[in-house]
Amino acid sequence: MSMHLHRSTKTRTLRSAGASRCKYCGTPIEWFERYDALMIPLTNEFPSRRIPATLRWHVEQGIAYPGTDASNSYCRIPHPAICPAVARTEKHPPAIEELVRLLAVRMRTAIEKGEFTPYVEPVTPEEVESPEPERQHPVRHVIGYGGTLRIGPCAIEDLQCIARDRRTQQRCEAPVCDLSEGRWEKVSINEEQVAGRLGQMVLNLTRGTIWAWNVADFNIAVRWWRQHCHEHHTSPEPDHVKCEIIPFHPLRHHDYILTERPAGETPDPATTVVVHEGPPTRTHCSTPSCSNTSVVEHPESWVCHACEKRERKRQLVHRRWVRPPDETPGPGPAS
Repeated sequence: MSMHLHRSTKTRTLRSAGASRCKYCGTPIEWFERYDALMIPLTNEFPSRRIPATLRWHVEQGIAYPGTDASNSYCRIPHPAICPAVARTEKHPPAIEELVRLLAVRMRTAIEKGEFTPYVEPVTPEEVESPEPERQHPVRHVIGYGGTLRIGPCAIEDLQCIARDRRTQQRCEAPVCDLSEGRWEKVSINEEQVAGRLGQMVLNLTRGTIWAWNVADFNIAVRWWRQHCHEHHTSPEPDHVKCEIIPFHPLRHHDYILTERPAGETPDPATTVVVHEGPPTRTHCSTPSCSNTSVVEHPESWVCHACEKRERKRQLVHRRWVRPPDETPGPGPAS
């Protein structure tokens, strides 16, 4: 059976595929595609008047946008902001704190009844909003555009399209990579994200810059970030699996940082200065006081154009002021 999305929607995420539960607290969430091609987990709708403006999100044609819809008095909340498993330093308004306490009680109750087993690794809001892909390779490349960095599950040349093939109803096997759409460049990392001892180690290692595959066009960046091949970039079919490209964080992904150009990649000729040393041997002018040379092979008696011109001028002057021997007048007639 083939499923199609409505022509008015701007997303490829089916609602049945977007429904999930937080692996840290077990709260039901819905994944929506954001306006910048990322994914975000949102809660159910709440009255906007009780939610701070910074936490308000709304959904329009399947895409999540910050703020409240003008025609609706309800909004959604990003789940990482209220996840009870996340340790926070700032305090929310009383209404939000009460919601976090209710979710914490529900989480502990589910754990005691054996209905839920939480993920035990340290939790941060970034990990809740952008979980790591299930399959990760030893080498993971960073894809950048306009200072925004995202990291894939593998090297760019191994990146596979996540769309569903209409013929086989399986995941598309076409690659995402197109080497004509970008180049390897040094990009700056967000130094506000590198705090603590590990952050200092990352700064000492990278000096604030890393190597990333950088594209210059937004439409190309969207195709890469959504992990689609050229054929499925505008296809109305829903994706076969979730996108595996997530926002890059210097501390979470410090093991994959590239401080040198990837091996086997040739420098871009537009940004590379080539020094030409010339041919190995040159022919020098035979005039002792001349330093001119030629790349063409000549005999050892070769004279450069400047010296030849100078010699012709010297001979012309000599003819003008010195009388040749055959022109010397002989003795006059005898008287």
